Amino acid sequence: MPHIDVEILTPFTAKYLEGRSLTPAERAEVLRLAQGFACKDSAAAANVSPETIRARRKRIYRKLDVPGSGELISELLALSLRMLAAGERIEPRPVVPAQPQDTAASSTPTLIAAR
Repeated sequence: MPHIDVEILTPFTAKYLEGRSLTPAERAEVLRLAQGFACKDSAAAANVSPETIRARRKRIYRKLDVPGSGELISELLALSLRMLAAGERIEPRPVVPAQPQDTAASSTPTLIAAR
């Protein structure tokens, strides 16, 4: 499943979670949820077991008073659309210059794909 770029989601998620009592691990899990990570993939990314992710997600739903991931993502999307409709802008990702290559290691040019 394709994942949404985390740099796009971060400002909206931060606004959505303002004033909420989530732990840093739970906040990171909300971002992974919004990106579309399955429990197994999220567990691998967080270096924990899938059961830990399931328990964490249940705590998140309880703390945010939502019945599940669909509703959480729906609320996050609704807030994102309201923010954009109000003219709030998200900062574009800074362009990271390519690192100089060791010419002895490779004589072929490297292509950098933009996302």
